[in-house]
Amino acid sequence: MQQTKTTLFALSTLLLGFALLQMGNALQGTLLAVRAGLEGFSATSTGLVMSGFYAGMCLGSVWAARLIEQAGHIRVFAALASLGSAAALMHLLLINPAAWIIVRTITGFCFAGLIIVVESWLNAASAPETRGRTLSLYSIASMGAGIVGQLLFTIAEPSKFTLFVLVSILMSVALVPISLSRVSAPISEGDQESPSVRRLWEFSPFGAIAMLLLGATYGAFYGLAPLYAQRVGLDQSQIALLMAAFVVGGVALQYPVGSLSDRVNRRLVVIAVTAVASALLAILALSGAVPAWVLLAAFVAIGAMILPAHSVVIAHVNDRAPVTALLAVAGGLVLMMGIGAAIGPVIAGIVMEQAGPAGLLLFIAALQGAIALYGLFRIYLVEGPSFEEKGTFAPAPITPVVAELELGVYEEVAIEAEIEAMEQADTTGDTPSENHSESPWARDGGSTL
Repeated sequence: MQQTKTTLFALSTLLLGFALLQMGNALQGTLLAVRAGLEGFSATSTGLVMSGFYAGMCLGSVWAARLIEQAGHIRVFAALASLGSAAALMHLLLINPAAWIIVRTITGFCFAGLIIVVESWLNAASAPETRGRTLSLYSIASMGAGIVGQLLFTIAEPSKFTLFVLVSILMSVALVPISLSRVSAPISEGDQESPSVRRLWEFSPFGAIAMLLLGATYGAFYGLAPLYAQRVGLDQSQIALLMAAFVVGGVALQYPVGSLSDRVNRRLVVIAVTAVASALLAILALSGAVPAWVLLAAFVAIGAMILPAHSVVIAHVNDRAPVTALLAVAGGLVLMMGIGAAIGPVIAGIVMEQAGPAGLLLFIAALQGAIALYGLFRIYLVEGPSFEEKGTFAPAPITPVVAELELGVYEEVAIEAEIEAMEQADTTGDTPSENHSESPWARDGGSTL
């Protein structure tokens, strides 16, 4: 009983710390996009600033894990939280696009390391039979904190210093629950397998391309949607509601879309939701000026289509990859998403300069349409896995970071599963099966990436 209470306390403190980080991250993204507009930055410059975060995440996904191996989880978490807190205030001291790109890259690097620490700790605190539920809570905490972070944007003027200070406070306070957690941090045993786009492509070309385009979608939307809202005449509170509406739609249909993908070809589900999203975005872009309430309703519907596709793509890839390749494939997925998220805001900013605010919607519509078309092409070429080969869907937070230490926890579970299969084979005289669906990841619905 005491052990259960200790585990629950450990998980609650970790989720609270992570929620505070995501709150600050969501607030800072919207704040920077709007403040860049107030400072007279061009849409292209704003896109470069926002893409810096994802470039930093890609760098941090590789190097931060090595720092953790050398210095330990708590020291690295404290150092990166402090650096991220300081970076939020540096935007006030250096109001210049080039400086903001550098600072935003530093922030992305910090968040990569911070999320690696939290995710690996969560996995260490979770038993294999409860890990799927833990990851679902993690996803809910991620999206819920993102909604709260967007709504915090309304409490002060973006032209002032108050919101930047609030971001800094949230990142600093996130240290408290992590520091008080009594669960032991996981210990990395040797080098982990490196992310591999090549291995990802071997098992699922559709997963690779879809994740690249989804990354570009998320980078473009979160980076420039606040600027879009500002340029179509929305006030500060409406901008916050618009960003929150997008996430609310995604939360509402996360499980229904995922459950549907458990019963039919997952690629068909991705094709359906991305095609609908593309149509909605195109209609909205070509409709001209619309009332604020129509825009809010449209963003709820668009978020409901776009956000669940991320988890379904991950589940599709995990259906195809054998247990021995899950680490490399998971890393490849996140690298593709990170690359797309870094490029997306830059191209979207250029399109907005040429076509006006509606250019952002048209660009994202093109990305979603490309996913749907490529999915149709792949279905024509390759038949999907049978029902028996499919794992169970579980929502995955949209976090472009390769948690190498976290993956090490799964590697241990995978090795144990293989040893158990070999022992059973020795007993029965059969050859151990390589059915993907028997992997621990497949049962839990895949990656937490």
